[in-house]
Amino acid sequence: MAALTLDGNSEQPLIELVNVSKYFKLEKERNRSMQDVFIRLWRRQRASADEFWPLRDVSFTVARGDSIGILGQNGSGKSTLLKILTGVLPPTTGRVHVYGRIAALLELGAGFHPELTGRENIFLNGSVHGLGRREMRRKLDSIIDFAEIGEFIDVPVKHYSSGMYVRLGFSVAIHTEPDILVVDEVLTVGDQIFQQKCMERIWEMKNAGVAIVLVSHNLEDIRRLCTRAIWLQDGLPRANGPAMDVVDAYLMYSNELYYAQRHARLQEETEEDAAAEAETAPASNPKRWGTQDAEIVQVELLDAHGTPRENFHQGDSLCVRIHYRTHQRIATPAFGLAIYRNDGVHINGPNSVMSGYPIAAIDGAGIVDYVIDELPLNPGAFELTVAIYNRDSTVAIDHHHRMYTFHVTPTSVHREEGVVHLPAAWRHQALQPALHA
Repeated sequence: MAALTLDGNSEQPLIELVNVSKYFKLEKERNRSMQDVFIRLWRRQRASADEFWPLRDVSFTVARGDSIGILGQNGSGKSTLLKILTGVLPPTTGRVHVYGRIAALLELGAGFHPELTGRENIFLNGSVHGLGRREMRRKLDSIIDFAEIGEFIDVPVKHYSSGMYVRLGFSVAIHTEPDILVVDEVLTVGDQIFQQKCMERIWEMKNAGVAIVLVSHNLEDIRRLCTRAIWLQDGLPRANGPAMDVVDAYLMYSNELYYAQRHARLQEETEEDAAAEAETAPASNPKRWGTQDAEIVQVELLDAHGTPRENFHQGDSLCVRIHYRTHQRIATPAFGLAIYRNDGVHINGPNSVMSGYPIAAIDGAGIVDYVIDELPLNPGAFELTVAIYNRDSTVAIDHHHRMYTFHVTPTSVHREEGVVHLPAAWRHQALQPALHA
C-alpha cells in the first residue's frame, strides 16, 4: 500500500521514515594513559556514560517533486537526521526507506580526496554515485562550467578555498541526476551570486520531479523553496506542516527565547537594571519582539484623504503611517514593512534604507509614512508587518509580525487570478483576411 506523502497524496514515496530515533553513548571520562587503563582494570571500574538521543520518533514521507525544509536551533538533530537519510548513520530504532538515487551535500568537502585534483575528484564522486567514467566524461564540461573554478580544476583540492569546495561539490551532485537532493548549510559558504545560481538550479530540479530536503538557518530560503517544513527541538519534531506556518512559529519562538534570555541576563546585573528593563519590556505578545530602544506605538492605514480605513478598493491610495517613540537616540534606523496575503504568501518587504530613503537618526517621537499611490493588490484579505531595525536589518528594535489586517475589494465584476493586478490592455490586430472557398 502506498504511503501518504507530505502533501497528502497517495503514491509511492521517495523517502519514508517511520519512528526513527538515534542513540549515542557519551563517555564522561577517558583513560589518558596506560596507567589509567591498568588502574581501572584492577579496580574493575568503568568510565561513566550518559545516554544521548539526538533524534527521537521522527516520521515523514516525501514524494517525487516534494520539498521539505528542516529547521531548528544548533544541536536540535538536523544534521543527524540528514546523515540517517543518506546512510551515513544507521538509525537506532525505526525504519528508513530511500527509493532512487540520492545526492547529498552535508559537509564541506565531504567525499573529496584532498590529494586529488578537482577533475580527478569529479570522476571519484561519479563512481560513488554509480556512474561510469564514460558518463562522467560526457558530463565533465558541464560540471566544470557550473562550478566556475577555471584552471583550478587541475589543482589538488586541498588548495581550494571553502567557496571552491562548495561550487565543485554542488556541481557534481546536481549532475549525477538524482531522484533526491539533500542539502545542508554548506550553500551559505558560497558568494551571493553562486547561492542564487544554486537556488535557481534547485527550483529547476524540483519542477522536474526531484525531491528536495533542505536544512538552512535562512528561513526565507525555506519559505521560498519548501512546501513543507519540520521544526526539530531537542531531537523531537515540534512542528510539521506548511512551510509558512512552521517558519512563523519557529521565528516567534526564537525571538521569545532570545528576549527572555536577554531579560534574565539584565536581571542578574542589578535590581536597578532589571527594573529599567521591566519598564521597557514588550508586552507579552508572540507576534512582537525587539530591543524596545524605540517603540511603534500606533499603526494607521489611511486613504487619500487621511482617513483611517480597513477596507480599500483596488487602485486606491494607501498610506501606512507608523507612529514611534524612542527611549534613546537611534542612528540610521531602518523602517520596514511586509505585506502578506492571509494564507501566508509574502508579497513584498521594503525598508527605508534599501529604498534609498535613509533617516539620519530618530530621537523622541515621530511618524514615518509609506505611501502606495495605486494599490495593485487583487481582492482579498491581507496582513501587514511593520518594524524598526538597525541600519543593516540585523537587530530588531521593534518588530510587529503580521499584526495588522486590511481588505481589498473589487472595483468591478471582472476578476483575475493571482495576487497583484498589472495595469495592461489587450489588443488585437488581424494581419490577413481569411480566404473562404
